Amino acid sequence: MLPVRKGEAESPRTTMFWERLQTESQGARVGDWKWTMMDGKEGLFHLAEDIGEENDLSESHPEKLKEMREAFAVWKAEMDAAEPRGPFKDF
Repeated sequence: MLPVRKGEAESPRTTMFWERLQTESQGARVGDWKWTMMDGKEGLFHLAEDIGEENDLSESHPEKLKEMREAFAVWKAEMDAAEPRGPFKDF
């Protein structure tokens, strides 16, 4: 990852998912698209055209919104089925 952080190489990562239970927030980044759900508010952004996330495209791109939700659900199911790691593996 160091060459990527230094700007010397492209990241091989094209997807990223996250969930924070304390703040009830979820999100996904797939390519140039980003979906978030925070405090009951949902947002969909095309980062290549809107890096500042100023234009929510949820209503104008319902098919992409559905795709991002589904990608998150697949990831979430995989994480729920995975064995615990690190210090949590014995609990």
